[in-house]
Amino acid sequence: MTAERTPEQFQRWQRHLARKGLELYGSLSDVLAGKHITLATLQLPHEQKTGERKEERLRRYLDQVVRAQGRLGTQGWGRCVHCQQPLPDAVLDELPWTETCHACADR
Repeated sequence: MTAERTPEQFQRWQRHLARKGLELYGSLSDVLAGKHITLATLQLPHEQKTGERKEERLRRYLDQVVRAQGRLGTQGWGRCVHCQQPLPDAVLDELPWTETCHACADR
């Protein structure tokens, strides 16, 4: 991870978050409209709560993306929401909505 994150990185993360947010919003709209969709084509977080419906899972994931959009550009951006340790740039490049480090996620 680099010590200083560049404006280009922030722009890349912002675009990625916007694309994912639109994708999730579209999928959620389809589910609410009664359309049959499969979540297999969406890269959703692996965790799923027992008995969670598609709508609930999409809403939870969309909320995570929206929270990340709100943190982008703040001191909380790119840090674990629990321990405040920096998240690796490689993780943020792939999943900029990541909220926790591996250590806190495993707890």
